[in-house]
Amino acid sequence: KMEFREIDKYNYWDCIELTIDDNQEGFVADNKQSLVEAAYEDGLYTLGIYLEETMIGFILYNYDETFPGWSMSRFMIGKQFQGKGYGKQASIEFLEYFKNKHNTDKLYISVSLENMLARKMYSSIGFTEIKEVEYAFGDKYYKEIQMVKEL
Repeated sequence: KMEFREIDKYNYWDCIELTIDDNQEGFVADNKQSLVEAAYEDGLYTLGIYLEETMIGFILYNYDETFPGWSMSRFMIGKQFQGKGYGKQASIEFLEYFKNKHNTDKLYISVSLENMLARKMYSSIGFTEIKEVEYAFGDKYYKEIQMVKEL
């Protein structure tokens, strides 16, 4: 069983040290960026994904007015922990954690259009693709697919 712990002054460095593989570049924001955004923007919640006492991944979620609803904005498993089924397990366990904490009936995610592995994994645990969205953030341009899961 995995555990979700808030990112704080005791574990933020473990979070920063988690990185993705080079071929996943552009699929998820760097954890440093996510932590800075969470520190300065209201309503962003950060969690470390723990397997026993080791942080293996990171989640950022928020209430997103554009849906409107709760959204898992960032999700990543550190590259050294990938390929072991932890992403799927963490997603399933987070859904339960999230439902218990926020007593809501839906969770949204947005996935890079090219990230077929993530799209397939989320579909396999009950997320439904809704629509494609395109947006610019800074000097980068993104194409994503919005998905939703009934809880």
